[in-house]
Amino acid sequence: MTGRSNSTPAALESFWQQADQDASNEHPLEREIAEREDALSRYRGLIEDAQAQGRDDLAEILIGQHERQEAVVRGLREALRRMRSRGGAVEG
Repeated sequence: MTGRSNSTPAALESFWQQADQDASNEHPLEREIAEREDALSRYRGLIEDAQAQGRDDLAEILIGQHERQEAVVRGLREALRRMRSRGGAVEG
């Protein structure tokens, strides 16, 4: 059995470990959120292009991927918010 509680996702635990190892000024969750927001922006552009080209089939696939990425970003933001509300220091 690991020291991790059942409610802590493995990815979140990995972020904490990486932050400790890097001793970075920017929290790994903030970096991950920024990277995923960049991906969301790219998806929006691809969706617009597919729609402009009449590729509704491709647009639908991209919209689904965009929605999944949005859900991940919401989860990451919520995890960061909970961490901050518990008094966890976040640099950056």
